[in-house]
Amino acid sequence: MTWNSHGQDIFSGPALLRDQIRKFRPQIVLLQESCHGEIRSAVRQLKRDGLHYEFRPGTANYHLLCPSGNGQAVLVAKGTPFSNYKTVPYTVKDNEERGYSTFTTTLAGRTVQVFNTHLNSARGAATRPQQVKELIAAARPYRLTLLGGDFNTQPWDSSQMKPVWEQRPAYRDVDPFCGKTWSKQCNGTQEGSGKKFDYLLHQGINSRACYLRNTRNEDHRVVVSDVTTSAPSTDPCRFV
Repeated sequence: MTWNSHGQDIFSGPALLRDQIRKFRPQIVLLQESCHGEIRSAVRQLKRDGLHYEFRPGTANYHLLCPSGNGQAVLVAKGTPFSNYKTVPYTVKDNEERGYSTFTTTLAGRTVQVFNTHLNSARGAATRPQQVKELIAAARPYRLTLLGGDFNTQPWDSSQMKPVWEQRPAYRDVDPFCGKTWSKQCNGTQEGSGKKFDYLLHQGINSRACYLRNTRNEDHRVVVSDVTTSAPSTDPCRFV
C-alpha cells in the first residue's frame, strides 16, 4: 500500500490513516506527506484493534500543523521480515527535504528490496529527472525490487520517467495501463486533478490486483496491490 496522506491538512488525522489500514490490512505501508505524530497515534489505535505495525520514519519537514515532522514513513505488519532500513536524501531538492527510504523484506515468498519516495513538487520539477536517476541507480543492484510513492509526474512524461521504463528487467506499475505511452485507461491517483502521480512499480515480481480508494481529505487516492510471482494482472486498478 502507498499513500500520500496530506498529513498537514485539517481533514487528515490518525483515524483516517487507521481506517485505511484497517480496511486493507497491508503487509507493507509506504507513506508520503504524512504527519509522524499522527502515524504514531494511528499505530497505537491499530494495536487496540489487534493489528500490530512497526513504524519507521523517513525524510520529513517541519509544519505548523505537524511539529513532529511531516514527510515519508514506512509501516510494517508484525511478523513481516524487515531489515537493512535506511533513508537517503537526494542530492538535488526544492526547499523541502526529499529522499528515499529502502529496506529488505519478503513478499510472495521472495526477498524484495522496497523503496519509498516522494519526488519534488511542481516548483522543483527541474530537479526530478536527477532524483529519478538516483532512485533507479540505488535500485539497480537488486534483482527483485518494488518502487513506491508519489513521483509528482505522470508515467508518460519521458523527460522524467524515461529511466524507469528503460530498465531491464522492465518495471511495471500495478496499473498495467500506466506506462510510458499515454492511455485513457490509466486511472489517476490524485483526486483533484485526476493525474497519475502515485506508483507501485514492480521489477522481477508482479501485481495480482490493484485497488484505488478515495478518502475524505480528497487529496491523493490510496493505492493497494497484491504481490505475486505468477503472471501479472491485465486489469486496470479498480475503485473500492
